[in-house]
Amino acid sequence: MNRRTAVVALVATLITLVAVPVFWYGREGQGDSAPRQTSPPAGATGAVTSTPGRTARSPKPVTAPPAPSSVGARPAELPTVTSEQAVPLELIVGSADLRIPVVPTGVAQDGQMELPPNPNRIGWYKFGPAPAAPRGSVVLGGHLDSREYGVGPLVRLGRTRPGDPISLRLSDGRTLRYRTEAVRNVNKQALALDVVFDRTGPHRLQLVTCGGEYLPDRGGYQENLVVTAVPVG
Repeated sequence: MNRRTAVVALVATLITLVAVPVFWYGREGQGDSAPRQTSPPAGATGAVTSTPGRTARSPKPVTAPPAPSSVGARPAELPTVTSEQAVPLELIVGSADLRIPVVPTGVAQDGQMELPPNPNRIGWYKFGPAPAAPRGSVVLGGHLDSREYGVGPLVRLGRTRPGDPISLRLSDGRTLRYRTEAVRNVNKQALALDVVFDRTGPHRLQLVTCGGEYLPDRGGYQENLVVTAVPVG
């Protein structure tokens, strides 16, 4: 390998560490990141096996501490994050009796997307589109529960139905209003990654947490609950 090739390989590795998160897989738990990708897709098509409107089940007690979860990443151009940019402070979903603080999250040292370890917080992926961006998906993600903090409010997110209003309060005093377009429980292996983490399509809000049954012998929660909302007005 010549010196030029080595430099290109090093740059590609660094880009991967600050890339777009693309997969949720594994167990909820005490780690600060979402579940690790097991095999990156060649290109998500958006075909997902889902059950619209299905209510997420409450997590079952576990007898042993669940392993930390993580989210994989793929190379992508890293957006510029400026201090003047309005950031989300609070997510409000009235139909789910949900008011939860939002904290910005980035990429962990191992290249995985960070999630708040406390399930009473939800993370906004700050290297994706900003809340006020005209295009792309604003992605918020969080844990259902943790060994240290117990069950969090996202366990009620499954009560949301298409048409329900969602609000996102920003640091500049504005409140962005959305209408729920879809509520889906998706098998973790079938999640349409390029749809959830889209950067160039119409502006949307994507809320993601774990769902389905908790099966310790099969790696934990078997599904992702994905709530997609579109701007109002």
